[in-house]
Amino acid sequence: MKKIMLILAAVFLVTGLGACIGVQEGNKESPPISEKPNDNPKQNDGQDEDPSGEPVDDPAKDRPNTKTDMIILEGMEESFQFTLHHSQALGFSTYIVDDMVVEEASSGEGDAMIVFANFAGKRNEDAKVQIFSNSEGANATIEEKKEFAREVVISNDFEIKQRSDNTPNRFDWSEVEFDISQKGSDYSILGTVSVFQHGDRVYYAIVQYPEEYEEGFIPRVVKMFDDIVWYETP
Repeated sequence: MKKIMLILAAVFLVTGLGACIGVQEGNKESPPISEKPNDNPKQNDGQDEDPSGEPVDDPAKDRPNTKTDMIILEGMEESFQFTLHHSQALGFSTYIVDDMVVEEASSGEGDAMIVFANFAGKRNEDAKVQIFSNSEGANATIEEKKEFAREVVISNDFEIKQRSDNTPNRFDWSEVEFDISQKGSDYSILGTVSVFQHGDRVYYAIVQYPEEYEEGFIPRVVKMFDDIVWYETP
């Protein structure tokens, strides 16, 4: 029963965590899900307050709301506009490039941030990164989080791709990684699952994208992770 509940919760997380998914041009049709907004939205004004009402200095919150920065695409630097996003539930802020869109969602299992490609104003549900962690105080080990992430992707019809023992991690922040794929008659989705830890809290990130998106999507994801600043803990 516990495993079934985990998988049901995981299916909810991977399929969108709050977005009703429709038909993607050139891709498969994804099953619809129920809308699940964040039950406890928090203010993203760049400052928090202590119980006395005084502002609390925190480098993760004291950042410009927008910036211009560079991303290297196909060996060439390109300039992009970025908007600061606060993930209060996950404990950090980061910059999201303006041709991607971000959502937050929470469930009884934990909290998640999902960032979708929105190139040329067209949102693609198959090109996304999902960062998930159990609610604070109900965490897991790196190995437990890896196994949970494996159940998530397998329950959503992804295959686990085998790596050789000496294959380096794809992402610098990963403590554990594995690759995934999903293929149909007219689409191919690739991805990597990254498990990492900050402080006492363990996270996984599922990075997935249509095969033809790889050169444009992955540098944007890496930049988003590079720009993470963690909230100070009391």
